[in-house]
Amino acid sequence: MCGRFTQTDSEDKVMSGFDVLQSEMILEPRYNICPSQRIPVIIQQNGFRTLEMREWGLIPFWAKEPNPMINARAETAEEKPSFRHAFRKRRCLIPASGFYEWTKEGGQKLPYFIRLQNESPMAFAGLWEEWLSPEGETRRTCAILTIAANSLMQEIHHRMPVILTPSSGAIWLDHSGTRSSPRKLLRPFPADKMEAWRVSRKVSAPSFDNPDCLKKLDKAETVEKKPDPPAAQASLFD
Repeated sequence: MCGRFTQTDSEDKVMSGFDVLQSEMILEPRYNICPSQRIPVIIQQNGFRTLEMREWGLIPFWAKEPNPMINARAETAEEKPSFRHAFRKRRCLIPASGFYEWTKEGGQKLPYFIRLQNESPMAFAGLWEEWLSPEGETRRTCAILTIAANSLMQEIHHRMPVILTPSSGAIWLDHSGTRSSPRKLLRPFPADKMEAWRVSRKVSAPSFDNPDCLKKLDKAETVEKKPDPPAAQASLFD
């Protein structure tokens, strides 16, 4: 799963990298984004991309009661009732600069920070919905798609978010049917283009949200990068 991530890129880097034309907020660095919080999301409608805020935890439009889901399994999202409508009509990008995952070592759960080696613009493949409460309140929500881990992430956790670059992100956002199938994007990002290191256990606390979240522990070793087999790598990635 993906339960915590960071978004520390500048607004200019996000908007220019993903060709966003309009933003409804001022994008500020966030070092420990947690479920249920409002997060920046890129939506494309009529070919026009906007950056807006949505609640992290998708609620299907047809749900009688809110039961937010922060992740959707990429392998089944297109068929599952909770996600299939959004998969067809309401795909989005969730800008990120990295994410956290926990692994068990010596009987303890220890956090790692994972990012792209070149720190180029990236985003998670996401789905969005709008749910109307019985009181008439509209909740704008979203979820992050996850996939089986690549060889880097397997050292930490068995799942990882679906990571997209600006070029693959354009395909994900397109609903016209004129581009390649979005299903082809639902695969692990190449492991040899990523890196990971141990960080403080303080990141488990939502209130711990500052640059120290990303600080490498003095005795931590970066997880060894092992290239995935050629067949597992996507030609659509930059």
